[in-house]
Amino acid sequence: MSGSCPRSVDVVTILWERATLIPLAQRTIVEATVIGSAAPCDNTLDPGDLFRAAVICLLGNGFVQVLNLDFGLTGVAVFIRIR
Repeated sequence: MSGSCPRSVDVVTILWERATLIPLAQRTIVEATVIGSAAPCDNTLDPGDLFRAAVICLLGNGFVQVLNLDFGLTGVAVFIRIR
């Protein structure tokens, strides 16, 4: 190896819920887990925050969504960023 620093990976997992089964109903965050850093999106990941706002922030700051499981009223999304 040429002595380069290993790249670090940031992972954000979000558990979300929606109030109704209406497909376009707003989803809110139930819990978010961060491995590494979610900066500068930390303030969008609190319980009760809008899931959409967190997604927009994460995608706009180098994260890629790698999983989205939608079970109707609840779901899980996973985002990663390689730095």
